[in-house]
Amino acid sequence: MKHTLTALALASFSVSFAQSAAPAPVAVASHDLSLRGSFAWDSKNVYRGMERSSEQGLVQSALTLEYNVPGFSGVSVYGNFYNADTFERTYTFGGKTDSSFGTVDVGIQRSTAATAHTIAANGYSQLTSDREIYAGLTLSNANFKPSAYLYYSLDQKQYVLEAAGSKTFAGANVGLAGYDIETKAYAGFLNASKAEKVSGRKNAYLYLGASADVTRAVGQGAKLGAGISYAYNTDGQPSTGGSTVWYRVFATFKF
Repeated sequence: MKHTLTALALASFSVSFAQSAAPAPVAVASHDLSLRGSFAWDSKNVYRGMERSSEQGLVQSALTLEYNVPGFSGVSVYGNFYNADTFERTYTFGGKTDSSFGTVDVGIQRSTAATAHTIAANGYSQLTSDREIYAGLTLSNANFKPSAYLYYSLDQKQYVLEAAGSKTFAGANVGLAGYDIETKAYAGFLNASKAEKVSGRKNAYLYLGASADVTRAVGQGAKLGAGISYAYNTDGQPSTGGSTVWYRVFATFKF
């Protein structure tokens, strides 16, 4: 209940902040900064198809600052800070190019955790400090907005390949006028053959997942949402393998 109340309070704050801070629409210069943020509460801690904790919900927040590079149309750099309650923090720096074909995105991120976790003790690996580089492509003029990302951990010596697709439907089609239904599906493969091993075997598994959220725009650039998610992995660990279902509430803003 404590985490639920916290999430609702954060959501209310983000909406009121976006309504009061966002200026009236004006022509945006190519070199302007943009700021995006999100607050969320998930009933379970799930990452890359694996449930890392089901004992309590996870409060999450993220803030992204993006800068459009002058003189280079469609080119931008960004920094992101992500915080997952007391579980972990991630700092990201990247760059991307937007064109009529799609978006190319590259960057590096560093995650920190107060406590390390091992497969033997917890069913998954997590270091107190982990650096990961990534590259991805999202197609803009295709159904379901397909994307593919490749990640490589410099510290765990593992790579992850993930493909995803998403689509938004008007809620009016199912009697929810004023709302949208946002759906997403993804599938991935994690291979950590050079990192921690279990019984002498490499740690590798397939995973997949899907989600459906009902969202509503509030004010200028703000959005509230709630939904349900599903994930499954083939890892086979008793504490983290198999499937899981959880729900969440969230709020986002942009200006």
